[in-house]
Amino acid sequence: MRILSELEGVAVGIITKHQPCTAYALRKELKDSPSSHWRGSAGAIYPLLERLEKEKLITTSADSSDGRGRRLLSVTTAGKQALRSWMRALNDNNRIAEVFDPLRTRVFFLDSLSRKEQLEFAEQTLSALESYLESTRIHLEDRPGNDLFGYLGARGGTLNAENRLEFIREVLHHLRKNNGGGGNRSG
Repeated sequence: MRILSELEGVAVGIITKHQPCTAYALRKELKDSPSSHWRGSAGAIYPLLERLEKEKLITTSADSSDGRGRRLLSVTTAGKQALRSWMRALNDNNRIAEVFDPLRTRVFFLDSLSRKEQLEFAEQTLSALESYLESTRIHLEDRPGNDLFGYLGARGGTLNAENRLEFIREVLHHLRKNNGGGGNRSG
């Protein structure tokens, strides 16, 4: 059995938690997440659900209480096994170290910007991160008290945002202290 992608694993996990649930409920949970990684767009979710159903990881059934033809999603036994395999796959050294961080990646190339652009980049990023941190804290406070793992996941997002904020503050400090570091082009 193949290991689910991150979006597949998240989708199967959400369906497992709320089953039976609708595709709309899945999309809403992804959209409401403070993580920018999960968009929940129809263009991403509906083909994903079709693929999961084709692979017999989820099933759909008609919602008898709904006259609009709404479909309910449930996870199959194979889907539950795939979710468990996806969860355990994070223990692989290659997977645990996977980090896509566009902020950190861009910092490597700050010297391609003028001093003014470097400072603007850092200041705008600082402002955006402060706003994002506030939204993650609100999301954390909105978690139901009986959802320990939902709370812990949201707490991890808050800690991540706090660390990124500390990182960009350090970048900004060095830019101000060192007159822009290696990229002292005028501009």
